[in-house]
Amino acid sequence: MDLVNQVYNGDFLLAGENYTDFPDGWRRTGGDTSTSWTWTGSPQGPRAVVISHPCGTRAAGIEQGFDVPVQAGDSQRWELQVQLQTSPPGVPCYAKIYLGARGVKVFPLSPGEKPQVFTKVFATEAGIGGLRLEIAILGEGDLIIHQVAAFRLYPLRALKLDEKGQIYVRHVESIGQIQKPVPVRMVSPVPIPVEVEATITGDIRALTPSRDGVRIYGSSGGALNGTPDGSLQVQLAEHRFRQSLQSLSAQAGPQVSAAQDISPFSVFSFAVTNDGQSSAKVQLEVSPDGGVWSADGAEHEIAPGTLAILTPTYFVRFNRVRFSAPTTTPLRVWFQAQT
Repeated sequence: MDLVNQVYNGDFLLAGENYTDFPDGWRRTGGDTSTSWTWTGSPQGPRAVVISHPCGTRAAGIEQGFDVPVQAGDSQRWELQVQLQTSPPGVPCYAKIYLGARGVKVFPLSPGEKPQVFTKVFATEAGIGGLRLEIAILGEGDLIIHQVAAFRLYPLRALKLDEKGQIYVRHVESIGQIQKPVPVRMVSPVPIPVEVEATITGDIRALTPSRDGVRIYGSSGGALNGTPDGSLQVQLAEHRFRQSLQSLSAQAGPQVSAAQDISPFSVFSFAVTNDGQSSAKVQLEVSPDGGVWSADGAEHEIAPGTLAILTPTYFVRFNRVRFSAPTTTPLRVWFQAQT
């Protein structure tokens, strides 16, 4: 049986309904102001997406839209196949698989200067209703994406899933359905009625707390634990802390720090210290996609030897700090966050 690519527009031949400069079902992700995405080739094919990423300060790539995920189910085997090339050869890249609430799988890749096909086999877990793919470049250079494909290896036939992503099984409502005549087609095309009768008896004793109980299972398959007095044992999740520090040099022209993806964090802020001899101006900027930026709040002036704390007014996925100074002035920019 021939395997069928389950990725919509994985060969990039179709244009979007409301835009014609990018393949339908795909969108840009990451990058910075110097990053560019180009859709090359002819409408008849072959076509490719070229990502020029000269700075390499953060990953830049393409990802499937939320409206065209790959339909997947529980405990399936899949093969991811991508055809890539980079210039210069060996620039680090990755393929990322979003499994909804079940997490993310990441496969590091290192393409050469000629088109190269990479394949990865992976399995889905319980509770999967679909998955999305992302292909991106991590370093400085150009990434050319020729094709993205995902093949279901097992089961080969797509199964019907219910609203919870489980395999749909039609159940018998009552014994009366079993007792109805069942047409059986043999050599003769004339239906032959068959009656099936069964007697069901049950004896359920009275339940007592001393010898009976109820066990509750979570979505991952593990049983929940309780205490002798009937309370539920709960383990609180630990807070996680993340910090990054950049040593930068402010000059007369405006410059920006590395962008931070703040979506995973519940609390975060930027701190900027002026280690120079002249004052510097800083301002927080926000962006929904890492490409279009807007100022958030007022501009702050930092005197030599002082510290400024910057927090956003609005929640937007990406944040960074814009800074400048009349003369060359060293700055330190902290990003601290907690989940």
